[in-house]
Amino acid sequence: MGSRVRVLGALVALALVTGPVTAAAAAPAPAAPVVGTAPEPPPVAPLPAARAVEPKVEREALGAPAPSPDSADARQASSPDPLKLVAVSWTGPTPDVIELRSRLANGTFGAWTRVDPVDAERDGRRAAVAASEPVWVADSREVQVRAVDDGAPATARMALTSIDPATTGNDARAVAAATSSPGLPKVVTRAQWGADEKLMTWPPEYTPTVRAVTIHHTAGTNAYTAADSAAIVRGIYAYHAKTLGWGDIGYNVLVDRFGTVFEGRKGGLERPVIAAHAGGFNRETFGIGMMGDFTSVAPPAAQIEATARLAAYKLGGLYRDPRATVTLTSAGGGTSKYPKGRAVTLPTVFAHRDVGATECPGNTGIRSMPTIRDRTAALVGNLATNPIRTKWLAQRTLLAEPSVVESPTAQNARVTRFSGSNGSVYWSSGTGAWSVVGEINRRYDALGAASAPVGLPTADERGTPDGRGRFSQFTAGFVYWTPQTGAWPVRGAILSTWASAGYERSTYGYPRSDQYAVSGGVRQDFERGSLFAPTGSSTARRV
Repeated sequence: MGSRVRVLGALVALALVTGPVTAAAAAPAPAAPVVGTAPEPPPVAPLPAARAVEPKVEREALGAPAPSPDSADARQASSPDPLKLVAVSWTGPTPDVIELRSRLANGTFGAWTRVDPVDAERDGRRAAVAASEPVWVADSREVQVRAVDDGAPATARMALTSIDPATTGNDARAVAAATSSPGLPKVVTRAQWGADEKLMTWPPEYTPTVRAVTIHHTAGTNAYTAADSAAIVRGIYAYHAKTLGWGDIGYNVLVDRFGTVFEGRKGGLERPVIAAHAGGFNRETFGIGMMGDFTSVAPPAAQIEATARLAAYKLGGLYRDPRATVTLTSAGGGTSKYPKGRAVTLPTVFAHRDVGATECPGNTGIRSMPTIRDRTAALVGNLATNPIRTKWLAQRTLLAEPSVVESPTAQNARVTRFSGSNGSVYWSSGTGAWSVVGEINRRYDALGAASAPVGLPTADERGTPDGRGRFSQFTAGFVYWTPQTGAWPVRGAILSTWASAGYERSTYGYPRSDQYAVSGGVRQDFERGSLFAPTGSSTARRV
């Protein structure tokens, strides 16, 4: 009880000066910069929400090709409308080689481009069809397809799907809005790129933490404009959600060649949401899809920088070392290199081909991995002095793993949420780093967390002297819990009187409610009676 008595004087003094304690009154001084503070979250692009549009997905008829060089064994789709995004599907075994080409604006067909089979899957669910990665053909109205399997033509088994993502008012301005200023890339949210949430049939699922970042390329084409990027994302979304049957886009986030960041899988970039980007390794990973084909062309500098900044945000905010290794356990599946249950040691920033039967992120993409990894590490910096990380490591048995990335919160504080014991750790320069856990943290969240009237935590949770309950101390009060009464805050004049009477060992016992307004002041109920504090008074009386 001694520590509670020592702190009570300060809390009562605060109540005498301010009357009823508010979160603003309890706020500590502005936070000073901290060495090792996790990277800041990427801001949202300054764009309004776009009109949600449902992409038009169609099966295109394949017929005889138009006379052109090198069209033997090809089949052709011709449409009165631009085909935009296309993908090849097939029956039977996957062909050894699948290629397509589109008619260019100059009237000729472009070079044959090899397309890869879809190299990811939603864990526990195979794709609805055997199909290729989608390819952006923009306004082309004619596409030719050919395939070879075991040295023989296999084009007759091929089909072509087109996805018209339509347009929104944000398409032409998304890149400029997201890349107009230096520093952190701005995120174009699902609402801003025009996601039709009716297509989202896979509600967010979460894993306890993220331990690694997986780097991908989306394949397809590099020949897209800034105005095309949002449409390509909508097209990939429709293809993954509907055609492949995943129920959402497979990547956690996508980055175009201009460095624009597009929110991917629904559920929050700051949270450990499970996506469908690396079959067998979708859990505890964060998939970044670099938009383009990096088989023979290197990702542009802007794309690499934005990718590294996203990786640094996710890993740094969860106190992961980008230059370290992690051990992940495969969930198996048709696209995984490893059987279910196999423990695999990987770099914290790894390429999709490290775990999947794929060439992703391409040969030049793989050569960019050291640059991405080094830049990520430089952005994360030295987290050894991070106070929240220090508290976590001291209480790892209780808190388990960081779940929601460290972020700024009210009262110039920072917070990280953890997977164990419903735990959070708050830090400010005026209070230090302290954990809040269990039912007390649930109540604290319900009160507004860092904005709550009790302020910020100033000590870790402790047991009460009578052994019945537990309590956490805050800048402007306490929260007490027992299995019989639940968790409730006590503050201000009511706290002063209750403390003077002996806290929970007083005749009042533990609190059974929060303060609530009554005529002339506030009242709070306890196990054996209630206390009433008149407005402006520093003490309360039994009622």
